[in-house]
Order: sequence, then structure tokens, then C-alpha cells
Amino acid sequence: MKKSLLGSVALLISCLTGTTLAQDIPDAIISHEGIGFSRMDEGAVVAYDLVSAYDEHVVLEADCGTFKAEAKGVSWCFANAQNQATFEAATTANGNNPYLPFVGGHCGLGMANGNLVAKGDPRTAVRIGDHLVLNGRFVVRTRFLQDTERNVDNALLRYALAIEVGKLK
Repeated sequence: MKKSLLGSVALLISCLTGTTLAQDIPDAIISHEGIGFSRMDEGAVVAYDLVSAYDEHVVLEADCGTFKAEAKGVSWCFANAQNQATFEAATTANGNNPYLPFVGGHCGLGMANGNLVAKGDPRTAVRIGDHLVLNGRFVVRTRFLQDTERNVDNALLRYALAIEVGKLK
């Protein structure tokens, strides 16, 4: 019953928005070469410190060679030992952690609008309540923030539905 209800909700969303769920969707947590909260720059992975982004509202490049932790099957890198320790202390036995990016690091506005393949760029990170929200570009972040509450709610719903129906893993 639950799966058919969620499938019906996904179909309804698709009909209302004109958006279809893509067949080849990336993992639920965006990573580059296994490193979360990162982006590709000229073929190289650039990692960022999500603790500094969440706690201090500053996006800092991370040092993966020195400060790294694992959670949810992904590596997370940090700018310093204190942020690594803070992250590790917040990680539960099942890998949950309040510092993990909103909707797995997908683009917040993309997810709110049903685009399951849009990746968030860590440089656009903004803390909204208890969420570290990423968007694909700064102009997209501005649009996300114009209706923050609705976009957060829609993104959470679509993310949960996509995971439930197997479109994200």
C-alpha cells in the first residue's frame, strides 16, 4: 500500500509539473571519486569543509590528505583536525550526521522542481535552519531563497519519494 501510494504521489508530481523521473539517477549522496561536498575542477576533485560551511557559514577548501572521515559510504574532508573531530563526534552508528548536505548534495532548487540529476556546488552552500543547502550556481541559490520554505519542503518530499521508489539509492 505504502509503495503504491508513493508511486501515485510521484506520478501526480510528474503530471502537475511536467517533470518525469529520469531513468539513470546518481546515488542519493553526490560525491566525486568517493568524496562528498566536492566538485570537479579541470579534472581534479576539489573538496570543501562542510563543518565550516554549516557552523561558521564559510566555505573552505579541505585537506583530504590529512583530515578525512567516512559516513554513509562517502569520504568527507576537512580544513582542520577540530572540524574533523566535530564531524566524527556527530556521526551516529548508522552513519547519520547533521552536517551532511541537504538532499544528499543535489541542487536544492533542482530537487524542489523534480530534477534528480542536478548536482549542488559546495561553493553555493547556505545554512537554512538545520540544513546545509547547495545549489548548482549562485543565481540558482538566489531563486531557491526567494521561496525558501516551499523549496525546502518540495525538495525533501521529492528526495524521499525518489529514494522510496528506487530512483535514488
